[in-house]
Amino acid sequence: MEQTIAMQIPRRWLEGVSEEPMTLQQIFRLGLYQYKVERALTLYRDGVGSLGYIAEQLGLSKRDLIREARTRDIEPGLSEQTLQEEHKTCPTT
Repeated sequence: MEQTIAMQIPRRWLEGVSEEPMTLQQIFRLGLYQYKVERALTLYRDGVGSLGYIAEQLGLSKRDLIREARTRDIEPGLSEQTLQEEHKTCPTT
């Protein structure tokens, strides 16, 4: 389902940026993803739930959220199930 959102932003925010719809959609998509990641990690730090639970609630990939947590020096508490899932997806050498 698509939704149209109209909002006003300062013109200076768009300096050097193409105003083509695809470009603006990409900017919004990246910003929304970043917002969700930051929100998810805050909820995780506050003890609201596991990364898997929070990822599901915010529509994020569990794997992506774990990766994002690690890039911010947040070591997720991993359940046995998560460890098995991670092991299955890691390439063997």
